[in-house]
Amino acid sequence: MKAVDNVHWFVFYTKPRWEKKIHEKLILKGLESYLPLIKTWRQWSDRKKLVEEPLFKSYIFAHVNEKGRLAVLQTEGIVRCVSFNGKIAVVPDHQIEYVKRIVEFKQENLKVVEQIHKGTRVRVISGPLEGMEGYVEYVDEDKWIVFNVEAVNHSIRVKLSKDEVIKILDAESKVESKKFHYKNIL
Repeated sequence: MKAVDNVHWFVFYTKPRWEKKIHEKLILKGLESYLPLIKTWRQWSDRKKLVEEPLFKSYIFAHVNEKGRLAVLQTEGIVRCVSFNGKIAVVPDHQIEYVKRIVEFKQENLKVVEQIHKGTRVRVISGPLEGMEGYVEYVDEDKWIVFNVEAVNHSIRVKLSKDEVIKILDAESKVESKKFHYKNIL
């Protein structure tokens, strides 16, 4: 297999507040870049304004081969390629697709939280997030489910009702085990 065919989603750590600049630079270089943005209200002393901010501060994703990964690393503002235990982090395509679906569908309800683990395996059974799988952490009155993006060591909180998820066994899962976790604070 040629290196050109070996394209993966890599995650890169950026200088603080450089995410949008880097995203534009990567596109100008002809590289596929993904910067999940969310709208949030910012308060200044004289006004309040709706602004777009990166969902994951100081992180950006690029869908590239090894040559492209090296080109991204040479881009001004990139600090490093994210790795765990000396191994470069590769984000599965379906994780990027899940993030895109969540950002598109649940803009007003997104919050980034620390990564979480353990719990009952669930599948979303209705709505635009249908088919997504993960783990329930615990139940609470806030009605949040948390979706992990392991490569950036963060999670995304999404409001869903108990009626939108069902319990499944790992053997029934359509997604590789341990890829996604949901913290259900229903």
